[in-house]
Amino acid sequence: MKEAKIGLIAGQGKLPRVLAEAAFNRGIEIIAVALNDRIVEDLRPFSQKVYSFGIGQTNKIIKTLRNEGVKEVTILGKVDKSVLLKPWKLDWRAIRTLRALRHHGDDNLFLAIKGELEKDGLHLVDQTHFLKELLVKKGVFTQRSPTPHEWQDIEYGFQLAKEIGRLDIGQTVVVKGKTILAVEAIEGTDETIRRGCRLGEAGAIVVKVSRPQQDFRLDVPTVGNQTLEVMREGKAVVLALEAEKTLVIDLKEMVALADAASISLVAV
Repeated sequence: MKEAKIGLIAGQGKLPRVLAEAAFNRGIEIIAVALNDRIVEDLRPFSQKVYSFGIGQTNKIIKTLRNEGVKEVTILGKVDKSVLLKPWKLDWRAIRTLRALRHHGDDNLFLAIKGELEKDGLHLVDQTHFLKELLVKKGVFTQRSPTPHEWQDIEYGFQLAKEIGRLDIGQTVVVKGKTILAVEAIEGTDETIRRGCRLGEAGAIVVKVSRPQQDFRLDVPTVGNQTLEVMREGKAVVLALEAEKTLVIDLKEMVALADAASISLVAV
């Protein structure tokens, strides 16, 4: 990163605030665009300016950042992809971009976003630039370790999750007894876990990985306390993440929550 100013396009969740605070503490000026009104107040203490636009207002977002003198941009936070099925929420630039795509898988979408930003002279910055310390290291973090059978499910789930990632479908699978219960698609991680736990009942394994072709400027797998809460409700027993390629917002807090729910938290 070269600039002392950065544009932050912020989706839902805690991560955009974490990044904004980290950049602020380094003396970097933040121009934030919140894609959800609920995150505006989280960003305000660390940003020189905060705008709030809908995710489909592509032209307004890009023009605003350019008019603010931004040259480098990072995109962070959860985005509801169901907007793709609601064309009335998209501006002309978003519609034009989507129509040019062969399909609307994550990789295609992210590359299209990157292309639109670059047309206006905006350079994407790696999401982990300010957050490298949040990339989870390999290990078992909880008091409870997976059983030998659960390790077999983790290995099987990891292979399958990598494959659906390669196909640009999702990044998370729920598995039990070497049977895939749920595969992530447009609904996101938490809904995938709920569906898998309903089918498998108690004892499900959740595996979340990066895509083989993951571009860390555009998307990094992320987990937080909400995912563990969904797992607790569904009586899942293991959350397995890909080491060095998954952001964990507060590992110490997540470990405490996992221990309280007798969930194994591992990175492989």
